Amino acid sequence: MKKGLTKLSIMLAVALAFFAQIFPTGAVAQEAPDFRINTPAVTEIRASLKARFAQIKPLLEAGTLGVTQAGKLVVRDPASVPLSERQAVAALIAGNSNDQAALYREIARANGHPEWEQQIADTFRERMMKRVPAGWWVQDASGKWTQQTQSDANAPNK
Repeated sequence: MKKGLTKLSIMLAVALAFFAQIFPTGAVAQEAPDFRINTPAVTEIRASLKARFAQIKPLLEAGTLGVTQAGKLVVRDPASVPLSERQAVAALIAGNSNDQAALYREIARANGHPEWEQQIADTFRERMMKRVPAGWWVQDASGKWTQQTQSDANAPNK
């Protein structure tokens, strides 16, 4: 057994030496973003999104806000927002959108590929749309609003 491990270790060392010659900087080409990358900026943006979500969640659950196919929050039912609160709700939506854009940009930058920003945004949108909880309102491609059902929320392709 030890002989087999030694042989494997030697083969690994040779392979690493080979790759070190091909990639002299020691960097191997990264093909996909690390969505869990953690920098102080990413942490700060995620904390901001989380804090704001505490105010947004009740509006989503009440159907006041909805999620568009583009993954954006919008006021779905303007009549349900008292005139005195409309500016605050608009500020919540704008702050959320700004933080989301900043998060995608920062993740791309932290991965060393600012050009990946759109790919990262698309991936987050796709993942979010698959995880919309039952009771929230979503807009389909034609602009029609439907309330997410439990079976929609648990569907394997959602």
